Amino acid sequence: MAYFGVNWKRLGLALVVSAAFAALPVPARAQRLAGANANANAGNNEIDVADHVTPLPPTPPQGAWGEVIMANAKWIVIQNHQGQQFPVAMDAVTQFLVRWPSALNALTNESVVEAIGMDMGSNTMRTDHVDVFEGSDRSLVDPLYVRVLPNNRVDTAVDPGFNRFMNAFDIGSQNLLYGWAYPVNPDDAGAPIRLHVVGNVLGINPLRVALPGNNFSNVLPPEPGALTVTQITRGNSSFAEKGDIVFLMPTALTTRSVTLSQLVLYKKIPFRQFRLP
Repeated sequence: MAYFGVNWKRLGLALVVSAAFAALPVPARAQRLAGANANANAGNNEIDVADHVTPLPPTPPQGAWGEVIMANAKWIVIQNHQGQQFPVAMDAVTQFLVRWPSALNALTNESVVEAIGMDMGSNTMRTDHVDVFEGSDRSLVDPLYVRVLPNNRVDTAVDPGFNRFMNAFDIGSQNLLYGWAYPVNPDDAGAPIRLHVVGNVLGINPLRVALPGNNFSNVLPPEPGALTVTQITRGNSSFAEKGDIVFLMPTALTTRSVTLSQLVLYKKIPFRQFRLP
């Protein structure tokens, strides 16, 4: 088969994860940010003993885009924008996810929603997209309510890593200090505080998400009708069809297959309309 004719010896891992797929500009939406396991400086939970400081957060994994040209029970073949073809063995994929278009009116009280957006105060946020999890796929996420800083750091009352002198006119420092010392209207100065919430749906007009502690968050669109919804499910190569777009997170390259920590398949129809072959 032609797609196994790749000269692996001339390909490096860097080529596979970046240059090979980089030019397909499909956005990956609602990606998970740093969670409750991050410490006050939002780095790793290990202290750099030599420097006595908490290290910076790790670099986000690099991903790549491609298009499905063939799939069966054991293999999925991905083609990039340059026409290069890469076979991926299903046993070399750690996590296979599928993203399906959905809508607010498809949500029920059993649906679990994940949303990230601008904190408007009073447990209200604005965003143009949410992800939904149904049935057994709800175990992919956990209930969550956390305020997120500009660099995806978790909001803390006191940050030992912030020691810069600040005055009332230093907008940059105000933003770094989250806006709680000198509150700034997000619409006026771009104060970048965001909310990251995960919970069951309590209502859809407006969208309300249950929060830990018997509370809830209102999730509002930037303008009426501007909120998109994607359902996320577990999957495998049987869901893949020729022409589907995929997002890959490669970790290694062998003579047999590209090894992926995650493969995300993007579908054009809702999950309820899909029928396995």
